[in-house]
This record gives sequence, C-alpha cells and structure tokens, in this order.
Amino acid sequence: MNRPRTFMDRFTVGIWRSLTVEGDTPWAAGDYPDLLAMAESMLAARQKRFPELVRAGKMDQSQADSTIAIYAAIVADWRWIVTGEGQGASLPTLDARKAALDGSLDTIAQIAGERRGFTRELALQAQHVIAMRWHLEPERETHFFAAITHKIRADLARKNAGAANAAPALLRSAA
Repeated sequence: MNRPRTFMDRFTVGIWRSLTVEGDTPWAAGDYPDLLAMAESMLAARQKRFPELVRAGKMDQSQADSTIAIYAAIVADWRWIVTGEGQGASLPTLDARKAALDGSLDTIAQIAGERRGFTRELALQAQHVIAMRWHLEPERETHFFAAITHKIRADLARKNAGAANAAPALLRSAA
C-alpha cells in the first residue's frame, strides 16, 4: 500500500479521519495542555461568532446552542484530563464530540484548500484537532490513564500533606 508521506498528503486523502493505522499517532497527541488550550480556543471562537450568525439569520439559535454545548463538553473533558478538575464529558456526548471535531477538520481542510496550503498556524490547529479526535477512539484509553494519574496525584498530595504535618510534631518532641 502506498502511504502518503507528507502531512498535506495524509490530510488531503483523509487519513486524519481514521487514524488507526499502526504508527499514525499524531505528533500533538501528548501535548495535553496544548490540546486543552485548543479546545478552549475553539469554544471561545464559537461563543464569539455564533451570536452574530444567529442575528444575521445564518444560523438557528438551537443549532448555535447545541454546537456550543458540544464544544463546552470537549473543553470540560480536556480540563478534566489535564487537571483533574470538574468532570470529563459524558459518554452519550461521544459521537457528537467526534462529529464536531471531524467538522472542524473539514473546515481546516477547506481553509487550507482556499489558501492553497497550510500556514504554520493552520497546520498547528490541524494537528491539535487531529490529536483531540484521535484521543476519542476507545483503544486510546485516554480517560482510563487520566483517572489513574489523578488518583496517583491525589495520593501523593495526601502523603506529602501528612509528612508536612508530622515534621513539626517530630521537631517539638525532639526539643
């Protein structure tokens, strides 16, 4: 099989739509803080742009609300993955989150086509969205490993807090 060699080749043939081929881990897949920042940016852009589209009659209010809710779920999910704060997005939103990110990738591809290529910024956006979408596949186990990480961090924090409280008592008993 002839596999596309460049990012643009891979992007234009749609490999970003099924990143299950061995060795196709997106390079941004491990940049969790950057993925959270991208999710927040995507949500903010929609929150800023959609009210004007609704006023102009180019978008229905219910469509704007549901799309913003999906991107809010993506942000909540990444916030939980990265920081452990809040709750991850619920499983019933999985298909909607996948579709939203696929739609974002379609938009990025369309913009790149109109511009006859990728700017550095657009290529970075594409890589981050591809990575977020890649993490939604069940075999990635992103949530499983994030939960373990959060548990370990909490256990260490409790242990360190206990050690910090014990130190002054030891010092008092030595005096």
